[in-house]
Formats: sequence, structure tokens, C-alpha cells
Amino acid sequence: MVNRRSLVLDALAKRDTFPLPYHLDLTEAARATLADYFRDPRFEERVGNALALERNETFTALDEHHEQDMFGVIWRKDPQGDFGQVVAYQLAEPNLGGYVFPKPDEAVIRAKCEALVARQQHQFTMYTVGFSLFERAWTLRSMENLLMDFVLHPEFADSLLEHIVQYNCEVMEIVCQYPEIDCLFFGDDWGQQQGLIMGPRHWRRFIQPHLRTMYRYAKRHGRYVAQHSCGDIAEIFPDLVDMGLDIYNTFQPEIFDIECMKRTYGKHITFYGGISTQVLLPRESPDRIKDEMLRIMDTLGTGGGYIVAPTHAMPHDVPLENMLAFLDVVQNQ
Repeated sequence: MVNRRSLVLDALAKRDTFPLPYHLDLTEAARATLADYFRDPRFEERVGNALALERNETFTALDEHHEQDMFGVIWRKDPQGDFGQVVAYQLAEPNLGGYVFPKPDEAVIRAKCEALVARQQHQFTMYTVGFSLFERAWTLRSMENLLMDFVLHPEFADSLLEHIVQYNCEVMEIVCQYPEIDCLFFGDDWGQQQGLIMGPRHWRRFIQPHLRTMYRYAKRHGRYVAQHSCGDIAEIFPDLVDMGLDIYNTFQPEIFDIECMKRTYGKHITFYGGISTQVLLPRESPDRIKDEMLRIMDTLGTGGGYIVAPTHAMPHDVPLENMLAFLDVVQNQ
């Protein structure tokens, strides 16, 4: 069996790797489609994924259509298997009031870490702290209110973000007791199709200092750092390089000039993603998908620094034959 962890470590070290490490990210709806096709609910164990991941989030079902996260936020579930929509925010006013931040559930986190370590098969292991900063703040406060807080109530915004970072560091303190876990993976969408949601000035004022705290914590404990953000965040790539980011996901080709980004940042950051779930996978033919995948893999994979993956977990609108085209390319390098 190929040691897939070694392939990822080579990519991170910017060494040419063959085959390129890859990961098939799936929503629940897409996973069900492939499980039905393969007639095997555990088909992912045979796919060849280079990454083994575990998410920190836990949700409690309230009824058939709603669930509550560990911060008390109520979500309407998405029947297609991705995250749903917030229907009950916790902070109506720009103060913490009587809101009590949760404490990480150590027993649950340890169970997740132990399950991750037990099921990995020569893979690079990543513990995902999703909704890690900006997203956690706006799910508590609402997007509109939080953006106004950056202007009108900056001290409150800082306090809210500091509490979130404290929670995340307490989670990391537990996770970092497991030496088999290679990487801490922070999920936090900052980008739109063009530019940052909050703009670079407010990102540097409010997000960067707290993000730096989390990156430094992970690095002090000898862990790689990965960051997920959808959208166009090109303006802050120099900041991410300066902060020591190792892996960036999702790397959308509709947004970034992949040749330019590889040339400018490829010596510093490993790109994870690059195969479009916005246009390529849902809309194009299998042959077109294969040709474009090979082009992207050649561009981003030369000299290491690339993990082939969809730009986001494959949604329900990707046809089965296109999912199989993706697998055909990565499995037959």
C-alpha cells in the first residue's frame, strides 16, 4: 500500500511527488450516490484518500428539520447534506450580556481524536476546527450585525473573537496530546466571488491577530496548519504566508489565476482543492473534466505543493459519471 501520508509530507516539503496525493471531499448527498453505485457504505476506505479528517463540530437534533450546535445556535438542516441556515442567533445586541460560552467537551474530543487515529490508513491526519473565527462570530451575532460591529462596536467584536479563540485553544490543547494527528485545519469563509467579505483592512484589524494566535498555538505544538476559506482572498495571501500557513483550501480556479498563484506562492503554501465544484464538475462532460484535471494537476503539482481535491465537498448536483471521472484521473495517475 502506498504510504499516502508520505505523499502529503513530500507535497508540503515542495518535493515532486508521484502520484499526487488526493482527497475526495463529499457532501452527504454525494456520498450516498457513490455508496449506492459501489454498493458499499464504506467505499471511501477504498478510494485512496491521502487525508483522514475529523470535525470538531457536534450537533444535537431538535426535531426533523432543526439542530443545535455546541454554542447554542439553532440551524435549519440542509436536506442535501451540507450545512444549513442559522435560524436563531444568540447575541441580539453588541454585548455578551448573559451569554455563557461553552467549554469544550473533553470526552467527546478525545473520542473523536482516538477514532481518527484508529481509522487512518497510512494517511495524513487533520483535525478540523470549523467555524473557527469569523464564521463562529457571525453565527452568534448575524453577518450583518457583526460587520457593523467592526465599525461601530470594535471593542465588543474583539471580545467576542477573543472568547472564540480561547475556546479553540482549549480544543487544541486536547487534540495536541495525540502525536499521531499531523495538522490542525481551520475552517472560516472570508471571501466572496470578488474580494473579501469584510475587506482587507477589517480582516487585518479583527481577524488576523486572533488567527495568528491560533496558528502560533498549533505551530508551538509541532502541528501543520491548514486553512479553509471559500472565495477570493488573494489580497491577504502575503499575510497568510507571513503567518506560516502550510495548506490552503479551497483554491477555486474561477477566482484565482492558478499559474500566477503557483508561481508567486507555490514555494510557501500547499494548495488543496483546485477542481471546480462551481463549474467544471457539475456542468462539463467527463472527458472535459479529465482534460482540465490533468492540466491543473500539471500546473499545481510540479515541484510539489498540491493535494488534488474538489474545491468544496462535492454537492448533490455533480452527476455520478463526473464523480467517477474525478476518481478515474486521480486513481490512474
